[in-house]
Amino acid sequence: MIHEVRFMSPGYHIFKGLMWLCCTTSLLCLTAKPLDVLVVTPGLTGFSATATITRAGPGFEVALHRLKTAYTNIAFSHVYLYNRSIPDCGTFANNAQYILSQWFYEQDGDRGTMPIYMVTTGCFEPALLNQLAAAWNMFYITVCSSDEVIRDKSKSPTWINTNFFPTIFFGDIFYRLFLMQNWTSVYVVLDLDSIPIYQLVFGALDKLVRPKVRTVNIQYSSRKEGLDFHALLKSFATQSRVMLFLGSASQLRLLLLSAAARGQTTGEYVFIAAVPFPYKVQGIFTWQTFDQNDEIIRAAYRSVIFVTMMDVSPSGLHVTEAQLDDLKSKWNAEFKRNPFYGNQDLRDEPSIPHLASANAAMEMLAQVLNESMADPDFDPRNGRALARRFLSRTFDTSSGRISLDQFGDRTPSVSVSYFNDTTGDFEVYIRSNITKGDYRYSAVKPVSWFNGSHLPPNEPMCGYMGDKLECRPRTGIQTRELFAGVGVAVVALIVGSICLGCLIRSRVLKDNGAPWWTLNGGLLEASARRIFSLKFCQSLKQLQRYPSQAPD
Repeated sequence: MIHEVRFMSPGYHIFKGLMWLCCTTSLLCLTAKPLDVLVVTPGLTGFSATATITRAGPGFEVALHRLKTAYTNIAFSHVYLYNRSIPDCGTFANNAQYILSQWFYEQDGDRGTMPIYMVTTGCFEPALLNQLAAAWNMFYITVCSSDEVIRDKSKSPTWINTNFFPTIFFGDIFYRLFLMQNWTSVYVVLDLDSIPIYQLVFGALDKLVRPKVRTVNIQYSSRKEGLDFHALLKSFATQSRVMLFLGSASQLRLLLLSAAARGQTTGEYVFIAAVPFPYKVQGIFTWQTFDQNDEIIRAAYRSVIFVTMMDVSPSGLHVTEAQLDDLKSKWNAEFKRNPFYGNQDLRDEPSIPHLASANAAMEMLAQVLNESMADPDFDPRNGRALARRFLSRTFDTSSGRISLDQFGDRTPSVSVSYFNDTTGDFEVYIRSNITKGDYRYSAVKPVSWFNGSHLPPNEPMCGYMGDKLECRPRTGIQTRELFAGVGVAVVALIVGSICLGCLIRSRVLKDNGAPWWTLNGGLLEASARRIFSLKFCQSLKQLQRYPSQAPD
């Protein structure tokens, strides 16, 4: 491979990896002359983020080496666009459109005959580069980050994503876990000084959970003043039994030490930790740091559920261990060979998700181009038409199986694990199962939780404070017993009244020889005579008292 460095403008450089793949007598050669394709990769250099071209670059190069022999009817050339003076993702995002558009028009990209495809790592700039790709009808693949706008094909007609990060599912990962366990009250704790992805998860989850899940959101800065974990756990105990902790491995260790001291690591409480993928730069979640607290933390880890947002294990990638080891060896060799990547001593741990995604993106592009060249109406410069050939498809690549949905967005692989105290490591018990954008989990094996097979509820049977009525200690006459006694007395009173009524009714019937409700005219007559006699006597008395008022 020939590498070339040239100046675009003061301060801007182009690193160009050139590979011409000539047509031979291979059966894959579908045309007399190979299709020339230029792949451009604008991106950030250095190690300020995981999504840089210096960290993902060997993924491109190893794939191009493989494509040379696999697809002799396509001739790829590859260009990196970068500015070494740009220090971080935010600054690069502010300059990305200028860097790309200047290069594009200098190359006569809008008038040239060679198709130009953008396959880039992406940090904060994917949506910005998408605006240019859509305007130029340029085919566009991101391999390290994405954006929700990819699902609006009117704005993103040429965009495909092989990114491992489950960007649009950041909230669903945890929300669906809460619903699956019927957890309706959850503490969410965010360390603002941890890796940026935790802040994205925090925001996405907060928008999603209500009204089915009530969350208590806590934010703190571990660098500025830290957090009083004892006070946090005391408050936590009064409102929930489930905590999602979005912070580093070292901060989780401090939290669990406090929880163990308070007796909150015995199976009644659940602490959910999360990591994008196992990576030293982000911190390794392990109980073993070889200090005096290791055994305390090992026991406390039994109370931890661990979410891996990108499962890059062989089973997560759908490759064998031998395949993955072979790729790792080739990526490491490329790091050591090429000083451009700044990691010849491998002091910076290679990022498997980014390398695998870059490798897969190039192989998928070659597969679809090879298929399309058999179509006489295929125009390789039509980015919209090319992108449509990727939708709702699954690709088997040397770095894993990639499934794209109807929007061209990669279906992520998320795993959830429990801690196996026997092995001292986490074991996967559920994995994500996403169908047409609907996020769900599928069981891999039963969960093991303190010798049981169920996670605890978010509220104990006796309430958060153990003060529910049915759980109060017995002192004197219990309210429940009092209510029962009153109920029995009322029932006895009603039954007694009914019996008394029946008795009276039967007596009347016996004495009169007729039903009690039959009227007796004789009795009514006697009553009338008695009333008339009484009135007559009263009149005589009045005449005797007032004789002058007697009528003539």
